[in-house]
Amino acid sequence: MNFSYLRWPWLMIALTAVLLVLSTYYATQFRFDASSENLVVQGDKDLASYEQVVKTFGGDDFLFVTFRPDSLQPVSPAALTVLDQLSADLAAVEGVSSVFSILDAPLLKSPPMSLAELADGFRTLRSEDVDLDLAKQELVNSPFFRELLITADGTASAIKVTLAADQALNKVTAEREALRADGQENSPQWQVANDAYNAERERFLAQREQLIGTIRQVKAAYSDQGTLHLGGVPMIAADMISYVKQDLLVFGGSVIALMALALGMFFRSLRFVVLPILTAAIGVLYTVGFLGFLQWQATVISSNFVALLGITTVSLTIHLIQHYRELQHTQAELEKRELVITTMKEKFAPCFFTALTTMAAFGSLTASGILPVEYFGWMMCIGIIIAFIATYTFFPAVLLLLPKDPARKKTGDSNTFIRTLGELTRWRPGLIVTLAVLVGVFAYFGIRQVSLDNRFAEYFDEDTQIYQGMSYIDQQLGGTIPFDVVLRFPAYEEEVFDEDDDFGFSAAEEEYPERYWYTRSMLDRVEQMHRFLQSKPQVGKVLSLTALEDFARDFTDGEKLSSLEIAAVLGEVPAELHAELIKPYASPRTGEMRLTGRIIESGESFDREVFRQQIEEFAQSELGLAEDAVTVTGMMILFNSMLNQLLASQIDTLSYVMLAVFIMFLLLLRSIPHALLGMIPNSLAAATVIGSMGFAGIPLDMMTTTIAAICVGIGVDDTIHYLHRFRVEYARWGDARVAVSFSHASIGRALFYTSVTVMMGFSVLYFSNFVPTVMFGIWTAVAMGLALLANLALLPALLVLTHGKKPPDPTIRTDLEW
Repeated sequence: MNFSYLRWPWLMIALTAVLLVLSTYYATQFRFDASSENLVVQGDKDLASYEQVVKTFGGDDFLFVTFRPDSLQPVSPAALTVLDQLSADLAAVEGVSSVFSILDAPLLKSPPMSLAELADGFRTLRSEDVDLDLAKQELVNSPFFRELLITADGTASAIKVTLAADQALNKVTAEREALRADGQENSPQWQVANDAYNAERERFLAQREQLIGTIRQVKAAYSDQGTLHLGGVPMIAADMISYVKQDLLVFGGSVIALMALALGMFFRSLRFVVLPILTAAIGVLYTVGFLGFLQWQATVISSNFVALLGITTVSLTIHLIQHYRELQHTQAELEKRELVITTMKEKFAPCFFTALTTMAAFGSLTASGILPVEYFGWMMCIGIIIAFIATYTFFPAVLLLLPKDPARKKTGDSNTFIRTLGELTRWRPGLIVTLAVLVGVFAYFGIRQVSLDNRFAEYFDEDTQIYQGMSYIDQQLGGTIPFDVVLRFPAYEEEVFDEDDDFGFSAAEEEYPERYWYTRSMLDRVEQMHRFLQSKPQVGKVLSLTALEDFARDFTDGEKLSSLEIAAVLGEVPAELHAELIKPYASPRTGEMRLTGRIIESGESFDREVFRQQIEEFAQSELGLAEDAVTVTGMMILFNSMLNQLLASQIDTLSYVMLAVFIMFLLLLRSIPHALLGMIPNSLAAATVIGSMGFAGIPLDMMTTTIAAICVGIGVDDTIHYLHRFRVEYARWGDARVAVSFSHASIGRALFYTSVTVMMGFSVLYFSNFVPTVMFGIWTAVAMGLALLANLALLPALLVLTHGKKPPDPTIRTDLEW
């Protein structure tokens, strides 16, 4: 490569300044997306089913606010007064559609009333003549409201806060999806619709974040009245992003400080502390600005790209610094300009192929089918290109403008760790390979223990409010993560009931004529499914028309209602209760019945896919429904689908990644044996990381599934640099053991510095309150340690075993010691 551009270092600095101004401007347009939709598989059939269920019955766009009065008597005058005020304050929040609490629940036994009286109205806890003792007993024993609006022990109540739909966003979403369905994604109309969608979505996310914050403020205002918690799917997604943002602010400076400390310890030069950090910061800002220009958004999954990109850039600069200082000792006669250009030239090939192989590893994420993961892959690929350009422009330009750094004392044998590994690999290569085989066996059995799980409650530290709220709702109010089971029957046809029918009514004159659609046969099947779901230990609260019928059986001495009685009961339900008691669970116009349940996340782990299959098999074998007459969906299914597809994509693309890395090795080293040997250390390191997680009982989730790709992506850098240096030393000395000794003394230190710097940077994430960030930091640090060990022990051991002695190349100087 021609480095003539380095003749004008000031021009490089000026160009950097201009690009920084542009990047800073566009960086302000870079956003975090807190929506739960971005945590599921786009285009997946489960997502399509979920969206259809939401369209028909309504979705999970609601929160729960729990209230546990200090008196532990939620159905007392004082507690009800507070609950009424709290409900009113929540209902007054802009963006809240409705609230529903025990104050709104119909009471038919407090005192008892007949079914006929229900048509004239019903009592609630707001009624003056209600018996509070009977009311509490009725609510606690209610098959519908127990563990929905009141805990089973009767010590706390809950308010269901339904969030208003955003009509403007729904409109532009529908317009964009219509264009997508017509295949017009490259048309001008699509661009206009997509821009409108992005603008509305950004507004919606900002308003949603503000809405949840306002609800929290309302909750906090009543903290002196008892114990209050907040939970719900919208809050989970928003809080995950909130914690990630907080971690970026709090730990970002700490990571930089630790990396600076490591650089200072290794190089003992201010310029070689500031310059790598500054180069990394410029690369990150360039990337964030470019992503802001593209209007891309970061999610929980891609939030760590800033740290990864910064570390990748620092790694590149460490190798340049180490080689620069090596040349200072071995070729002291070089002038500063020659020294810098020689450094950049001789390290260009390994640094260039390092960037390409890292991009190949992260590129595997773009095939996941999950938009946040795909964008994460693209973000890293774009960022690595920008980081490489920044490293080869800004870094040498500044180095040329600085005074020549005085050569330090030779410290080639000062690192005991590197020297010990060097001796072992030179004289005990068989032992190291044997240990590697044992580690491979360990990894194999550990990988067999790996499981998939996605417990959102465990994503947060136990001391945080979100964990405490989710845990309380999970254990006391019937679970956390919702799922739906939809059963399909023949749809309601109005003309069938136009004339007087066997019931003796004229449907055309009814306010709710669809009530004649409900039959005993339908409700029997719903009841069977309802009881089946209730029998599962992982399932908490289950709601369906069965719960409403159980409620109505109090008027029939516990007997099942006939079709005539079903129609009669539904006719007596006041219109204001339809939205809470009937509409979410039945759609006569589409012929569908819905059962909704919640998963108890604090219970034992279970296979969500097996659970889904059990539901479908029960519907077909026991209920006699066709395969297409039952749908299992909801956030539980969507998140599980995301994990399965992410894991499948990582497995499917593993061969692609390895092939791409092999080709890069081949192009750089021009040696098939060396390329094959280079594959072994990082494959073993990645497998060992996953195997260790398996033995530790840590399940793969949306963050930890990407660690293998990260391990290969970053760890392969060490392999490239080591093999590149070994080839030079082997050609110089003609003896593999001597070549390993010199390689350890030179590039070995750079690998050690790079890996330790990375490990120190990520170790600070251990102190995060967001558990995925903790796991990401810990296992990335472990991965870097394993990659370092593999590349400084296993790789050179393999090289010693596969390379004998040969005549040295007389054209290479042998007086250059380091």
